[in-house]
Amino acid sequence: MERRRSLPRRWRHRGGLGPRARAGRGLAQDGRVAPRPRRGRAPRAGAVLVWLNGRFLPARDARVSALDRGLLHGDGAYDTWRTYGGAPFGTAAHLRRLTAAARVLDLPAPGPARVWERRVRGLVARSGLTDAAVRLTVTRGTAGDALAPEHPGRPTLLLTARRLPAHLARRQREGVPVVLLPFPRDAGPPWGGLKLVGHASAVAGRVAASRRGAAEGLYVTPGGEVTEATSANLFLVERGALVTPPLAAGILPGVTRALVIALARRAGLRVREEHVTVARLRRAREIFLTASTIEVLPVVRLDGRAVGRGRPGPVTLRLQSAYAGHVGAALRRGR
Repeated sequence: MERRRSLPRRWRHRGGLGPRARAGRGLAQDGRVAPRPRRGRAPRAGAVLVWLNGRFLPARDARVSALDRGLLHGDGAYDTWRTYGGAPFGTAAHLRRLTAAARVLDLPAPGPARVWERRVRGLVARSGLTDAAVRLTVTRGTAGDALAPEHPGRPTLLLTARRLPAHLARRQREGVPVVLLPFPRDAGPPWGGLKLVGHASAVAGRVAASRRGAAEGLYVTPGGEVTEATSANLFLVERGALVTPPLAAGILPGVTRALVIALARRAGLRVREEHVTVARLRRAREIFLTASTIEVLPVVRLDGRAVGRGRPGPVTLRLQSAYAGHVGAALRRGR
């Protein structure tokens, strides 16, 4: 006969968990009480920290409900930006984009940029990071597991930070190889312009690119139109002018994309937002990608063939310099 295992003393309570335990500590998926982070002690060296629903805590102690709709349905949105020397850059623009995505999904707005700037600074400082990629995720939380929310729920807010890849500086200097993907992004307008928690095509695209030895993959529509990369916007250079796919193509309205367009025009460069075919892309003398974490990233090989002379081109280098100068000036102004 199998003997029943007695519960550890800290789980015992007449009638199950007491009200204080239920109110103060979440339940893990198997019904156990989620561990409470130790108070009054600094996290161990190298611990990954997060900000979750109002608290800084080690990632290993963070708990999200097994019924969170972000997990069950991808019912949420996120945005990613970065810090320089521990200071966040472009928070307001990224919060505006995240707020717009939340509005489309009928989620609560994440709140003022100044509040999140303070939280980002706190998270990267506690994590011992300086130049980091930060991500804010908003889900609907627990509101029933049917497709339509069954009742109003409290949203889940999760802020994470990670060290930038060690190879980023080298890639910015030398450029990267990219490949064309045999499929488009899995969401067209208006969903294509949102950073949604569920982004299967981005995951599949990055895996496919990596298996082919490339740093990024470019989506191609059934009609042969190249739209964007899995996590970056696309630019090419034609006769000294910049060309980038239009927002009407269902691409992400990149914060860095908009800034690079403004910097290019300020520098006297012509910028055209036009549809880009595979053939047109292959003829380009320069190609680069833009995103907050990678800034302006040169592309030197496309499907194994050299782009231009196989090294970062003069227009790309000029925009890299302009972008770095703009970021430095903005941080000195405290923006």
